[in-house]
Amino acid sequence: MSGLVLKIAPGERFIVNGAVLENGDRPARIRITDSNARVLRCRDALHPTDVNTPVKRVYYAIQLLITGDLKDTDTVPAIDAECVKLLDVFKVFDAELIPSLRSMLSRGNYYSALCHLRQILELEEELMTHASLRSGGAGNAKVA
Repeated sequence: MSGLVLKIAPGERFIVNGAVLENGDRPARIRITDSNARVLRCRDALHPTDVNTPVKRVYYAIQLLITGDLKDTDTVPAIDAECVKLLDVFKVFDAELIPSLRSMLSRGNYYSALCHLRQILELEEELMTHASLRSGGAGNAKVA
């Protein structure tokens, strides 16, 4: 039997097809066998106030697809358009990062897309840190 296996900590919350579920007082393993089920661990969810970068906007939109707050037909083309904008930025790290993400999205594998996006979020954070250090250093320079 295949499917997504979640290892759930005591008291951990997760969302399946829009319903918030909470584990009891012991660790659990849950197998989701329906390939159409939409699953999101609450600990993986971004808070709306934290959505302040291009990759986080894509992540948050996919998160809202999983929770059922957005419709696939409207949202997936918009997410794909945002991914196209990210192609040039992240191909320096790995030429397949964004194409893989787009493929997952086109197949409706939203949970896999979120997992994949975590590594892209880390790269984006590095880029943002590097950019702020560069601009901060240049702003502090004095001329004669």
